[in-house]
Amino acid sequence: MSKKTTIYDIAKELNVTVSTVSRALSGFPAISDTTRQAVFEAAKRLNYSPNKLASALKSGRTYIIGVIVPSVQSHFFASII
Repeated sequence: MSKKTTIYDIAKELNVTVSTVSRALSGFPAISDTTRQAVFEAAKRLNYSPNKLASALKSGRTYIIGVIVPSVQSHFFASII
């Protein structure tokens, strides 16, 4: 199994700081358009995808909704889920 690409890998590839990569990916306005474009191109080339678990841990939000239903065998509840 190959190692997932991280923002550290993108930073190393472009010879910029990890902070610059993070800010470019999150749309921080102080990053130049040239740098932002280079980061996005490198991210695509290296097949980067954000780690949802790490993002949830940092932000404290998961954007997951829990649903409790009396029976999933019921057609009504099964169609909702």
